Amino acid sequence: MSSLIGENNCYGGDQEVTESVKVRLYPTDKQKCKINQNIGNRGFIWNKMLGKIKHENVKPTMKNLNNILKELQIDYPFLKDSESSSRQQVFIDLIRAYNKHKKEGAGFPKFKSRKNPNSSFRIQANNNNIRLNVRKNRIHVPTIGKIKFRTSKEYKQKIHESEINNMTIKYENGIYYGILNINTKHTPMKHCFEAIGIDIGIKRPLTCSDGLKIEELDLTKEEKNIKYYQREMDKKEYGSNHFLIAQQKYWKAVNKKINKKNDYYHKITNDIVKNNQVIAIETLNIKGWFKNSRWAPKLQRIALYEIIRQLKYKSKRNKREIIQVGRFFPSSQKCSNCGYQYYDLELGEEDWICPECGKHHDRDLNASINIKNEGLRLILEEIIKTIFVRDCHGLRCAGIGSTILTFHSSKNMLINRESPTS
Repeated sequence: MSSLIGENNCYGGDQEVTESVKVRLYPTDKQKCKINQNIGNRGFIWNKMLGKIKHENVKPTMKNLNNILKELQIDYPFLKDSESSSRQQVFIDLIRAYNKHKKEGAGFPKFKSRKNPNSSFRIQANNNNIRLNVRKNRIHVPTIGKIKFRTSKEYKQKIHESEINNMTIKYENGIYYGILNINTKHTPMKHCFEAIGIDIGIKRPLTCSDGLKIEELDLTKEEKNIKYYQREMDKKEYGSNHFLIAQQKYWKAVNKKINKKNDYYHKITNDIVKNNQVIAIETLNIKGWFKNSRWAPKLQRIALYEIIRQLKYKSKRNKREIIQVGRFFPSSQKCSNCGYQYYDLELGEEDWICPECGKHHDRDLNASINIKNEGLRLILEEIIKTIFVRDCHGLRCAGIGSTILTFHSSKNMLINRESPTS
């Protein structure tokens, strides 16, 4: 866990960051054919290399896979029609996927399918081969040409002023997108002196220690439309004009659901990160929760991992401290008022009364307060270990011996607390 009171955290200023900007592409019919060919070639190379790894026990190294690529280009001349760096990116991605399987326990890489509605390929920027024409709303892509694109003025200017590292062209639910990876400057949010604890659950996605309760987004209408157009597609002959019309409407309904959910989560996470310097969350076994057949459909719908991912990367970019408390910390059982642990708390109990102090607790709110307190305790433990004194925009910490002298701000988060090690 990085230090809360660090040189980079205390003083503002622009910082160099790598950022991805997604723009909508409007290719012509001829450009669509070239994009689809690049996507098809990528899948073809991936499947051939993965087959060698899986069935012929070829070790997935840069040297081995590069040699396989050279052989494939000789045997299948049509592969040379796709952009050269996009062919090389295939085995780089395959090695990354294989290493993730070996080291992080992810699933073994899978073969690509033509039926997958989400396909992509990536082109590496080199010698200004990916160029932006802001005035004409065109982006030049090697082997494909100048493609019309659309995005906001803010992002258009940001791309124009930044260095492009690579570009991924993606076909997703009937729409073409360009994802530009750029080096740009980012101004972190202003420092604040608030801490928050967040209880993450299935019935209610987020419950914050300040009393804010984030309910599940109502997507009933979107899901109803998706099911309706799925039935319409089943009634039509596959590949016919009527089928393609129904498919376009289905993709439109799917995109609407995805965009609505993403917008909702980004607004929530932006608000949390903007108003809090310290964010404490639980360490959850979400993969284990999916084994419960009753929980799995709802978990897939609310996408808890996406919320945690957004909180983490936004906290890192804006110099916030995000702390994950231990998985087995009894946040729901512990009384936030007196510290008593209520071992008999059942899974379905939404509120309970502390037998020790008589305080009535809302289960989720009480858990979020305990998570906040535990997160601050972990920070204090780290401060005690390092034993430092530093001023930082009115926020002061001093650790001497085993007693915390002060940790104060505009709202006193912790004052004159004995350390856990005393």
